[in-house]
Amino acid sequence: MLEGGEVGACVFEKPEPHVDDTLLYDYALFFVATLCDYYEATRDREALLDLWPVAWEQIQIGLRRLDERGIVKEDETWWCFIDWRPELNKQASAQAILLYCLKKGLKLAEAQALTDEMNFLREKIEYVTEAALQHLWDEERGWFISGPAAQVSWASQIWMTLAGVKDRRENGEILERLFDEPSAVRINTPYMYHHLIEALMESGKQDRAIEQMRIYWGGMIGDGADTFWEVYHPEDKAFSPYGKESHQQLLPCLELHAGLFYPKIFGLT
Repeated sequence: MLEGGEVGACVFEKPEPHVDDTLLYDYALFFVATLCDYYEATRDREALLDLWPVAWEQIQIGLRRLDERGIVKEDETWWCFIDWRPELNKQASAQAILLYCLKKGLKLAEAQALTDEMNFLREKIEYVTEAALQHLWDEERGWFISGPAAQVSWASQIWMTLAGVKDRRENGEILERLFDEPSAVRINTPYMYHHLIEALMESGKQDRAIEQMRIYWGGMIGDGADTFWEVYHPEDKAFSPYGKESHQQLLPCLELHAGLFYPKIFGLT
């Protein structure tokens, strides 16, 4: 934990287990989602009770970044990862991640029958959702927008889908239109692409999801990857956030992505 109670973005094992000083808005909130996913998979109540106070604190810290409109505010002290994309405005994605994690927190509170916390979270979920629809949804353009320039990005649409701001049908329509919108800021990492796949699946777009898995993870395999890279931009294969000349020099992504689990999709078996 960092001095302000936030969950740090990075934990190192050597010379002894310790957290570094990196704070990311989204990573800290994902502690809530991770605990919820873990509990739903294992029903490990002891871990839930032990770690719930940490999750609850991340929710409180996340909510403190809301401005008077109920929108996550940006300033020079704030860092939210989302994706390796320099021009990406992250405000809408951050709003959606906060909402996504509030909903995960509600599930955890319900599992413990915490009435006050449940009521609090339901109120905040409604508030954050309404704020997103009022200030970040552009009805005329049909996109969620982000930041002062009203940027349209894949990340914003993906995260608003995962947060359930619109219904399943609308989400599917928004995601399908992304593939034909050249002005929308695209995504660069297997990390963000796996959120795209999940969003497509949840919106009933399984065929499109499998298509993108073949194109993206299959593209890395076609380019000679023996582990999936941290960053892969099919239209700019030399892109790297670390100043390298080739994505093949990037650190291997430690997450196991779809190609490892579904080799038949890529015709590997």
